[in-house]
Amino acid sequence: MKAAVLANYGAPENFQVKEVEVPEIKDGQILVHNYASSVNPVDTMVRKGALRLVSGLFGEQIIGSDFAGVVNASKSAHFKPGDEVFGFKNAVAGHAYAEYVVVDEDNAAIKPYNISFAEAASLPLVALTAYQGLTREGKVMPGQQILINGCTGGVGCMAVQIAKKLGAIVTGTCSAHHMIIAGELGCDEVIDYEKSGIPQDGRYDVIFDTAAQLTLSDIEKSLKPEGVLVTTKPPSDDLGEMLSSAVDLFRARMRAFMVEPVAKDLEVIRQLVEAGELRPVVMKTFPLANTGLAHKMLEAESVTGKIVIEI
Repeated sequence: MKAAVLANYGAPENFQVKEVEVPEIKDGQILVHNYASSVNPVDTMVRKGALRLVSGLFGEQIIGSDFAGVVNASKSAHFKPGDEVFGFKNAVAGHAYAEYVVVDEDNAAIKPYNISFAEAASLPLVALTAYQGLTREGKVMPGQQILINGCTGGVGCMAVQIAKKLGAIVTGTCSAHHMIIAGELGCDEVIDYEKSGIPQDGRYDVIFDTAAQLTLSDIEKSLKPEGVLVTTKPPSDDLGEMLSSAVDLFRARMRAFMVEPVAKDLEVIRQLVEAGELRPVVMKTFPLANTGLAHKMLEAESVTGKIVIEI
């Protein structure tokens, strides 16, 4: 099979399309003939070697999280050959930038019937991040005031739509040239973050920082007394910031989380897409041979939605 192999950690140019062996499956797994993947910020971190203590210190790597394709072989009671599926693997485990990918049965769900494989591959990691952040961490309820920081990025595009489905009143922050898109996604109010800060009037029940830029001290006056900051920000290496975050977490005003590939949540995403209540946002697609260019675009530009790799 063909795969975009990372010869060495570092630059996007280090990807090389090579022929590699088709992996074998174990009990509880499926082999997916993979038609598309996508580029997530965590994938660029793996590519650069920032997670090499977990992903491996040496040797060639096949990275990538999201997948969408057709089950080729199955040792799972939940899927059979021919099923169209989508989902994502742990980013460190990777292997989604390839024609075939081995997937644990609880990391996949049946693909929405009304979208393409490329569109399906754009969804899993970002849609589940948005869904789990809003429902599990933010516990968003109808009528609440929600602010989504980075509302036109990969996670942000999903979060706006899901928050509206949950009945929230949504404010989004983005750059000026993305404000029209933010409105089309469903934002009730849009703030140009380059000109205006987040309102310090204590109106928000939840602030969802999809851009992983904010601290509680930045927005504490923007939150209601019981309001919370939900963030995808990873732990910091800075001691002062670590201590500040620990205090915020102890006070239960900030909830930092990592998305989990859960089949039942993927099923919710499928239902939302098929009902027309959640739509993929794909900015550009690249062939597998141009995986490096896809990474360059994500790192160099202000991307709306997702960049997809067609395999």
